[in-house]
Amino acid sequence: MLFALASSFRYEGPEVDMNLAKSEAKKLHEAIKDKAKTQEIIRIISTRSKLQLNATFNQLRDDFSLSVNQVLKKEKSEDFQDAIQTAVKCIRSPSKYFAKILRSSMEGIGTDDEVLTRLVVTRADVDMKDIKAQFMSRTSLSLKSVIAKETRGDYEDFLLALVGE
Repeated sequence: MLFALASSFRYEGPEVDMNLAKSEAKKLHEAIKDKAKTQEIIRIISTRSKLQLNATFNQLRDDFSLSVNQVLKKEKSEDFQDAIQTAVKCIRSPSKYFAKILRSSMEGIGTDDEVLTRLVVTRADVDMKDIKAQFMSRTSLSLKSVIAKETRGDYEDFLLALVGE
């Protein structure tokens, strides 16, 4: 699954093919019922643009009255289900997903520095502004204040510089 997501070519333009969305919504629904069609799920999720996938997920909801997450909950393999659900969350709303990961990396006792650093470094020039807004809406705290509370010294300065504070 990860290899397919990372290595496949995706068209990322603005066009959405609604006939393809209808067809693939049906294929996704059928593939979840038939475990032998796992490759079909991976193919669809790993090769379609985010806009096309969102259209497909919306079509799935319209045609079958189920969200893609409800359909995936029927999948028997927990690991595969978790992998697909994570991919879907990243496709649906990357900033919301990354805000959740940031929050969980700094929750409780101790900070998961590896997750925090990797996320901040990889998203700094991509969508950090959106992630900060999602973080604020989810926690009612600024990302700056939470990073300042959880880190110290040069590490803190480094992270705050990357998040734009």
